[in-house]
Amino acid sequence: MSDMGNGHTRAILSAAALFGLFLAGCDCAGPATGSACESDLDCASTDRCVDRVCVARADASGDPTDAGPGRPDTGPGRDADLEDRDAGPCREVSGESTVEAVPVDIIIAIDNSGSMSEEAAEVRRNINEFARIIGESGLDYRVVLISTPTGSRGVCVDPPLGSGAPECRSGPDGRLLALHVGVASRNAPNLVLSNYPMYRDFLRFEAAKVFVWITDDESGTFTADSFRAALEALEPSGMFRRSIHNAIVGFYGDTPATWSTTSAGACASLARVGAIYLRLANCLMDDGTPIADCTSGRQARVCETDWTPIFTDIARGVVEGVPVECDFAVPEPPMGQTIDFSMVGVTWRSGGTEVMPLGRVDGLGACTADGWYYDDPAAPTTIVLCPELCRAVQADPDARMDIALGCFGILD
Repeated sequence: MSDMGNGHTRAILSAAALFGLFLAGCDCAGPATGSACESDLDCASTDRCVDRVCVARADASGDPTDAGPGRPDTGPGRDADLEDRDAGPCREVSGESTVEAVPVDIIIAIDNSGSMSEEAAEVRRNINEFARIIGESGLDYRVVLISTPTGSRGVCVDPPLGSGAPECRSGPDGRLLALHVGVASRNAPNLVLSNYPMYRDFLRFEAAKVFVWITDDESGTFTADSFRAALEALEPSGMFRRSIHNAIVGFYGDTPATWSTTSAGACASLARVGAIYLRLANCLMDDGTPIADCTSGRQARVCETDWTPIFTDIARGVVEGVPVECDFAVPEPPMGQTIDFSMVGVTWRSGGTEVMPLGRVDGLGACTADGWYYDDPAAPTTIVLCPELCRAVQADPDARMDIALGCFGILD
């Protein structure tokens, strides 16, 4: 999945910690001969599933060397004792989902220069809706706002995110840190870096960092590449290893080739095209080369008159873009059993009802909306839900994940 792991707080479904699991060992006897079945897993260890009916193995037709699904091949060169080993369900793990929210720290820098009065008003009007959308998604968020709070071009955040005038500080939840610093036309990146000691302790190391750049001008000092390098150099090392940039800036066309093409679109109020911020948002190096393993943000024109759709789109982009991870340890099999990893099943239930069939995929790159995979196919220790499935499970307050282990008896 993403690199939010390795010391980060993640949205984890953990068999040991976050699920509050109960373990139920079973005798692996399975339903009686004659019961309906889909595979050998649904039958007693002495039976096989033939034409969807459990049949005593002695009566089952077919190739005697075919061990059937979930059973090791037999035949020449195999120990005869292996022929009757069955990978039936030998243990289940299930529990209620108590998924922790993924933390995200949002850093907003807004240009307070003379041409930004209307833009500042739009920020003031939309920032609480922006926070509401993110909060309702279940994300644990904080906001750092770099802007002067006074005057027509300043931003003082009203409740509930902020306190409103005259203090212009945080609201009661403590989610806002307002740095009362005036931002000029071209120095927003400089101020994000130089004021870092003022907000470093407010950030969470494990949180994704989301930037929102708001200006009708261009950076006067940093390029996209040099700013990324400066962020990476900040201590503690790795604080900004997962950063997502969003740019509300001036541009004409929607593509890199047409950002500065005046005939490609309308944006009359810009001072300069914000190409550096756009490269940050689109995960592009200075020369236009895409950056691998980089999550793109959103871009919007600063000259729009109604910013409600802009802030809504960015908020939804934050929800979609912040990496999430759902994983849980493969449970231990009962004593005298060993796991057949090809026969492990994972089921998502909501209120006792199966939501959808889930299937194992080969890894993150092969993920589907209903898929899960092993951390290490050769020696699995962890079951990981694919990102889309993970988000769906997180949004289900009645989610329960059931894991059925397929096991073989250990031979003496």
